[in-house]
Amino acid sequence: MEILKFEIVGDPRELIVSQCVWCAHRSADGASCQAFPNGIPYEILFNEHDHTTPFAGDSGTCYETVILVLEEEKVPA
Repeated sequence: MEILKFEIVGDPRELIVSQCVWCAHRSADGASCQAFPNGIPYEILFNEHDHTTPFAGDSGTCYETVILVLEEEKVPA
């Protein structure tokens, strides 16, 4: 598995993460989702609207937290 390296520029305490990052409906590239297949609106992407409540055009699909399942490490016997 490739290790990704990145650098946070600025004060990391001021880092704001989009609610879309943890949404179960997000596309793999993060540019769209089931609610907005043609692109996520600015208000949702930048947390100006809490998408646990409806937003115009979302067809009733709202934020749901993604459930991550990690494979257990297999240890040789």
